[in-house]
Amino acid sequence: MLLMIISILIFNSIVYFIPKRLLKVDMYTTSLFAIGLHLLVDMFLDVKYGLYGYFEPKVVNWEMLGVTFGIYPAVNIMFLNLYPIHQTLLKKGMYIVICSALAVFYEWIAVKTDLFYHSDWNLLYSALVYPLLYLSLLGNYYFIMNLKNIAEKE
Repeated sequence: MLLMIISILIFNSIVYFIPKRLLKVDMYTTSLFAIGLHLLVDMFLDVKYGLYGYFEPKVVNWEMLGVTFGIYPAVNIMFLNLYPIHQTLLKKGMYIVICSALAVFYEWIAVKTDLFYHSDWNLLYSALVYPLLYLSLLGNYYFIMNLKNIAEKE
């Protein structure tokens, strides 16, 4: 619980102070996607299959709302605002690899502090999945940008 509170405070402070490349509406819509993706994936991998979860196994708890609404949107906003959009493909790829490595490290800390638990899951699986999750956040962002461009032309 302490890690969650500290994470919410630090991550949201970073979001407040970093330079914003995204419009507020873009941060809002991409954060809604991140929350929805988190809830959908966890519904299956946590609730249905019991691979991992937050705090206690097989218990629905209010504390998870802190993770859902305090951590996921902040990480999404940090990731997208700092993404090297006008850089080379190599730099973009390295950014995703670094963010994925940081996410695995954070997950390791979360497991050690009982914010998160693994049942039939491990950090190797997470290391393979995080790049795909970050790519899905980027894909959603580009999708939203295309929708905005189409709307402007109409």
